[in-house]
Amino acid sequence: MGKINTSENAVNIEPGNEQNKERYKEKRRTRLPKVRRNRKLLVHVGLIIGVIFLIVIGVTAVILVKENIRTYLKSKEEYMRPLADRQLINILNSPNIGWFIDRWEADHSLAYLYVDKDMENPYYQELVQVIPYDEENARPGYDPDHLDDLPPRIQDLLAGYLYTDIYMEQMLSCVLMQNLSCLEVDVSEEHWGTGLIYMGDLYLEEQDLDEYSTGLGDDYSYILDEMEGIKKVKETGTSTFERFESPRDGSYYYTFITPIFDKGEVRAVQILIYDWSNYHSTVIKNALWIVGISTLVLALAAVLLLYFINRSAIRPLGKVQRGVRDYMVTKDSWRVYEQLKDIKQRNEFGALADDVTQMAVEIDRYTEEVKNLTKDRERVEAELSLAADIQKGFLPGEFPEAADYEIYASMNPAKEVGGDLYDFFDIDPTHVGLVIGDVSGKGVPASLFMMIAKVLIREYARTGASPSEVLARANQTLCANNKNDMFVTAWFGILDRTTGKILAASAGHEFPIMHSAEGGFTLVKDRHGFVLGGMEMTKYREYELELGKGGILLVYTDGAPEATNANDELFGTDRMLEALNSSPCEHPREVIDTIDRAISEFVKDAPQFDDLTMLCVRYKGQ
Repeated sequence: MGKINTSENAVNIEPGNEQNKERYKEKRRTRLPKVRRNRKLLVHVGLIIGVIFLIVIGVTAVILVKENIRTYLKSKEEYMRPLADRQLINILNSPNIGWFIDRWEADHSLAYLYVDKDMENPYYQELVQVIPYDEENARPGYDPDHLDDLPPRIQDLLAGYLYTDIYMEQMLSCVLMQNLSCLEVDVSEEHWGTGLIYMGDLYLEEQDLDEYSTGLGDDYSYILDEMEGIKKVKETGTSTFERFESPRDGSYYYTFITPIFDKGEVRAVQILIYDWSNYHSTVIKNALWIVGISTLVLALAAVLLLYFINRSAIRPLGKVQRGVRDYMVTKDSWRVYEQLKDIKQRNEFGALADDVTQMAVEIDRYTEEVKNLTKDRERVEAELSLAADIQKGFLPGEFPEAADYEIYASMNPAKEVGGDLYDFFDIDPTHVGLVIGDVSGKGVPASLFMMIAKVLIREYARTGASPSEVLARANQTLCANNKNDMFVTAWFGILDRTTGKILAASAGHEFPIMHSAEGGFTLVKDRHGFVLGGMEMTKYREYELELGKGGILLVYTDGAPEATNANDELFGTDRMLEALNSSPCEHPREVIDTIDRAISEFVKDAPQFDDLTMLCVRYKGQ
């Protein structure tokens, strides 16, 4: 940012420029609006970073917790399944298990009739005297299809033995694991609450089993309500794992529910219950520690990031803002340079500071150019206004009303000065020359060419030449020095005041409109010659028009029929005739005003693209 130069004419800003330094010192005395340091952007960025970090921390913590729990319970699942399967095999190896379930439900005391395989146990001695022990099947050798034929006492002892063997010895060996429990629940519609539960978090080797077993007939309805998996197993007959939080104590459990069939019907379910509340609490605590540590680390990172953003972005942006505001007041590019030269970042903000300084220089240069252009434009406008006044003064401004004719004309240029012309003058006491023309182009060149053509036609007409001769001689003169290839269409006529006849010739001009006292306005399709200034040695044909008493002749430039509205539609000669024939017009001024009103109503707000000139004469007779 040592020196800035956008072009050959640009203003140089460099420390050695003494003139700019003096300007800067002078401008410093100017009181500027106080610019408050804007912290909103930094706050917004900080909020966005904070929200992003919180989302990242939260999502990461949730993923870690879920993944740890999933992995942990998966390992417990691999351990629980074989235990449940082994216990289920023990149950199914006892034929007619449904008979025993019915006996246990009918007499809950059988759960406490401790009959183990010990010959010193009196209950076992009494049982094996009737039903000897079957070593092959590892149970008393009873016939499962004739259990009801046994004596009632033996039925009770056998039910107590099977209960003790399955639920108090074999099951106990499965659940001597921390936090693991086992439960059997009858799920039939008639019975519920049959089962035994061992709390695996207690070491049972030397404890009284009755202290930790629920026995038969206890109310397990809350378990049926809590565990949706029991209903699923009953309906599908397949095992399932279920994770739930008990509403009774708020503990977290993981269960493996297995169906127990009797004659093809799910009679009961076996549930291995693992209490992982302690692990859940540990995982949550660890997750909170991770979240806390991550929050501190990310908070520190956010502070460092905000510091970097403030240093590399917010501060430079604030300097640029103050530089722009200062320039709004002082309009001094040197002051902007002094404020922004310390921004050294090689990034978008450094480029922005350079661009703002460059913009201030360009605005200063452009302002000077605009001032000069404004002066030039004011001078041109003054000259154009003067040219317009000269042009208006060059055209006839007074319209005589003689005893035998009346005449009126108007010209509305599209720009300040136009290229249309009209003229009328006395050739002799009985003849009046009538001229209208349209120069190619617009503006000052067309205006100058128009004045030359007007002078030539008037001077040649006063020599007594005919209209065709006048146009021919004017054409030769215009062609002689026409280096810009400009041309003019013209109509020239000579009115005989004694007869009302007009001898006329046309150099490519529009068709006249004529009105007789007996009829309406009509278009006179005369013979056109070539334009003036287009080709030397051009000859022109004359024709005669006769205006009776009260007859009117209207000649005009192409600005009238070619007036265009917003839909690019031309006004046309048909609308001109329609407007004239729909309104009674006696004076030439009324004729021209009628055309002007009709064109204005047609074009409305559409801009005027061409000069509009009209000349009208009315013959009143001798």
